[in-house]
Amino acid sequence: TNKPEAISLLKTQYRMNEEIMHFSSQWFYDGMLEAAKEVKNRGLLDFDTSIEWIDTSDEDYKESLSGDNSKINKEEAELTVAALINYLEKIGKERVLEEKIDIGVISPYKAQVNYLKHLVKKNSFFKPYKRVISINTVDGFQGQERDVIFITLVRSNESGQIGFLSDLRRMNVAMTRARMKLIILGNRETMSHHKFYKKLMEYIDSLKE
Repeated sequence: TNKPEAISLLKTQYRMNEEIMHFSSQWFYDGMLEAAKEVKNRGLLDFDTSIEWIDTSDEDYKESLSGDNSKINKEEAELTVAALINYLEKIGKERVLEEKIDIGVISPYKAQVNYLKHLVKKNSFFKPYKRVISINTVDGFQGQERDVIFITLVRSNESGQIGFLSDLRRMNVAMTRARMKLIILGNRETMSHHKFYKKLMEYIDSLKE
């Protein structure tokens, strides 16, 4: 096309703040993406990094196979729920409900999603938050966005087997659902066998500096 402004429109995104956008932009779009100025610096809490990785490699969390042949990591699911409670408490119930701050919890594995739903359902802490929390697979979140996204990666093994987590396009979908805060839970040792996740961890570490 001979309309340069049409091209630049595609490069500007209005969903994610800059820190969340940056890694995907570098890895998938040759650094071409830009965050619109309205969203560039937005966040929920002061002195908070936009992306966190909660490492489960020090714990003895192990993946296992569920009945329907899907992977599950129950301890990591429980830690995800604890991290979710912690973040909701940091923002404060009144503010979450007043501002309708919405949260998505994503796992690539159906068994993990079902277990997370079970944990949230049976915990009375979440009663007031029913409308603002959704838990689903990556595909279930396609095309949607949330203020805060948690991703539980599940895989945890010595040999660095990550199965379809190596489908990076889907991982990109999961990460780019987040407007202001992205929290990833996963075993750094298992995941760092793969270049994408190793680079992602390095990027997240650099944000703290």
